[in-house]
Amino acid sequence: MKKLALIVMLFVGGVAAAQGAAQPPLPPPAQDLHKVCADAMNADPAFAHSVVVTADKQIDERTIKAHDDAIKKIAQEDGHVIYAYGALWVITALLVAFMWMRQQKLRSEIATLRRDLTKAES
Repeated sequence: MKKLALIVMLFVGGVAAAQGAAQPPLPPPAQDLHKVCADAMNADPAFAHSVVVTADKQIDERTIKAHDDAIKKIAQEDGHVIYAYGALWVITALLVAFMWMRQQKLRSEIATLRRDLTKAES
């Protein structure tokens, strides 16, 4: 869609420049712009090819620039990965400590129950 819009704009500009040399052009109605652009492309295949090549090149350059910007942004903001690993280690350590404390509590409770049971048997 962007390529089509760029092609239309280039054709309208080219047609306007070509008409401007001969006579002052009258602006065509909006619905006729597509026909004017299509006629300009059909009249000169080399021009049509150069428009498509230029549009492709500009889109490729924008895409590469966007990818480069994203890579730079990710490289500058890699601190969040370190913080995430740190948070995971802290959570893991807290979980292990909680489980160990719970195990100790259960062992002492079992020992108390065994003593009460041996007292009750005798």
